[in-house]
Amino acid sequence: MLSPYTVLDLTDERGELAGMLLGDMGADVIKVEPPNGSSSRRMPPFLDDAPEPERSLQFFAFNRNKRSITLDLPSQAGRSALLGLVAKADFLIESANPGEMSGMGLGFDDLRKANPLLIHVAITAFGQDGPYAQMAASDLTLAAMGGPMSLQGSPDRPPVRLSVPQVWLHASAEAAVGALTAHALMVRTGEAQFVDVSAQTAMVWTMLHGMAAHAIQGYDFNRGGSDIQLGTMTLPLVYQCADGHVVLITSGATMSKMVYWLVEDGIVPAEWIEGEDWPTYERRFLQGEPVTYAVDQVIDALRRYVLPYTKNQLLERGLRESVTVAPVSTVEDLARFRQLEERGYWLQAPLPNGREIPAPGVVAKLTATPMEVRRWAPTLGQHNDEVLGGMLGLSAQEISAAIGAVQRPSRRRRVAPSPSKGEGWDRVEIANHLPFEGVKIADFSWVAVGPIT
Repeated sequence: MLSPYTVLDLTDERGELAGMLLGDMGADVIKVEPPNGSSSRRMPPFLDDAPEPERSLQFFAFNRNKRSITLDLPSQAGRSALLGLVAKADFLIESANPGEMSGMGLGFDDLRKANPLLIHVAITAFGQDGPYAQMAASDLTLAAMGGPMSLQGSPDRPPVRLSVPQVWLHASAEAAVGALTAHALMVRTGEAQFVDVSAQTAMVWTMLHGMAAHAIQGYDFNRGGSDIQLGTMTLPLVYQCADGHVVLITSGATMSKMVYWLVEDGIVPAEWIEGEDWPTYERRFLQGEPVTYAVDQVIDALRRYVLPYTKNQLLERGLRESVTVAPVSTVEDLARFRQLEERGYWLQAPLPNGREIPAPGVVAKLTATPMEVRRWAPTLGQHNDEVLGGMLGLSAQEISAAIGAVQRPSRRRRVAPSPSKGEGWDRVEIANHLPFEGVKIADFSWVAVGPIT
């Protein structure tokens, strides 16, 4: 899909997913690291608890489909080599602090002189300008300042962050989308573009209807923990079962079928089936209209029903009878989940210690241009000779000066250069450029994901 294009990935842990997504789509992604390696190589967890650059599972997770080179960018030789690569690239993605790239003579204005068609994407905490642009930030502070953390956790306790850091992943995904959006316009106008991605903005974006809730319904969403807020009522969403938890919504559609399960197991008497108009139950209790069985009675019956069953037993029956009941899957559960297995989602990834483990596959299945994993995370500077020598034609001495440190030589292989920028495209002048202006989309989706897309 993106095989004609080259991406220079200068990011650290704050942006590596962006390059990986483009790499999964077929782009040639060149990971440009400092001589001592990206800081993400020093992030735990480490394979066999050995804190070495090639054993960081953080780095391994987000750097597949990339080649690695090292450049000493503070040096003239390093900057010159990067500009040489920029001239041959289509995208450059970085996560430096605002002003840092410009301070080295590698800002957007400098880069587009080397390549007037370049898409330059910068991922920062708060964006390139504004009163907080230079403020230091972490996943925790951005999760808090972006808003979602205010809705996470139990209402009677302080807010909590997600256990696995998410902020930079959201920012990276937005960066990948922004890069492709800017490129769509570039092929029509022949103009370079700078894409400014704010991690805080990416987190605010995840709240969407939560930001407009008060204006629409007269009150904000509250932190619900394992409950769900429906109108003015708060209902349990998570129920304990034999081997963990399941998610179950007390809706009319659910109860119309589950009432038979409750009767079968002797949880409630048979009169419950005919004693309530279950299809309209949810609407009536939400509107304060009379119901035969109080909501608390129904919730108690559901709790007693699910408790002796396993997550998988409840899921399988729900699938058979079209009842929405979902397991709260652990990582171990996901590794064995039949749906993922049968779709071939898991891939066997070779680790540096010689073991192979199941690793997540690509995000989507495309029929004509399938996404694939062509290579796993590279070792530090693994492709110095291949890229700096093969693509730029630098001598061994020039490579040594550019990388700023002696690197273990890698096997040299010449690679075909990327096709000329814009080859096969007709440039057009657009008065009010919008990247997808003129594109018509038939949207048959509903609720959230489809309409947003």
